[in-house]
Amino acid sequence: MQLVILGSGQDAGVPQIGCYCGNCVKSREDKAYQRLGPSIALITSNKKTCYIIDASPDLKVQVDIVNKLMLKELPAKSVPITGIFLTHAHFGHLAGLWSLGKECIDIKGITVHCTHKLNHFLNSQHPFKHMTEQGNIKPTPFEIGVLQEFNGFSISSFEVPHRNEFADTVGYIIHATKTVVYLPDIDDWTEEILTIIEEADIALIDATFYTKAELPRMSNVKHPPMIETMERLKDSTTEIYFTHFNHTNKTLDETSKERKETLEKGFKLAFDGQIIEI
Repeated sequence: MQLVILGSGQDAGVPQIGCYCGNCVKSREDKAYQRLGPSIALITSNKKTCYIIDASPDLKVQVDIVNKLMLKELPAKSVPITGIFLTHAHFGHLAGLWSLGKECIDIKGITVHCTHKLNHFLNSQHPFKHMTEQGNIKPTPFEIGVLQEFNGFSISSFEVPHRNEFADTVGYIIHATKTVVYLPDIDDWTEEILTIIEEADIALIDATFYTKAELPRMSNVKHPPMIETMERLKDSTTEIYFTHFNHTNKTLDETSKERKETLEKGFKLAFDGQIIEI
């Protein structure tokens, strides 16, 4: 089974609209440095089934990536996605659902797996309420912590401390040949979540910021900086991939000392299009 990094950027990706920092300027000049919004795909070995985790604002581009990997010739008004899992209700993680509505493809019956609180949000808030009424998406709530079986893999969720203005937040544990944790957003590390990471073979985790000095309003946008996370996980035997990079993150610069130090410590930096066999 393949896990594909469809987007390794923070919600707004890289370059970020209206920003002309070094990373954003470089990514406009060279598409190789661009980062799409946060999302991964789970593609079964027979290439017949694909689930994605989170529907980023860049979904239409990410669907094309999946289509090429699955080698499918699709009929009009269809996408190569069997179902969608959501982590939470922030822009970068569900705004792409809107692309499935009547203003775009007007697809019917895509199952969206989510928590009960997020299910309520999707069924009560525009534009998602309209999409459920029109049958574009079919929100399907699950119980946090309960294992769900699918073709080629199983998956469970766990609660994550994050800014929960609209619903709750979860991370996912994917069980295939290997066990993978997907955790793009968190406010603070807890011992329980660090244990979940330690028990996995692979973990893709929040790398929004390298240090707390990157953003003046860090008190309002809580994410543990990479330097803190690396210290906490320095003795981990889990294969750690950082993802969900903000445009300010210095590890995006391939010449930076921050990137060099991260790699020398044994951590990996996820990139768009990366394929991990699980």
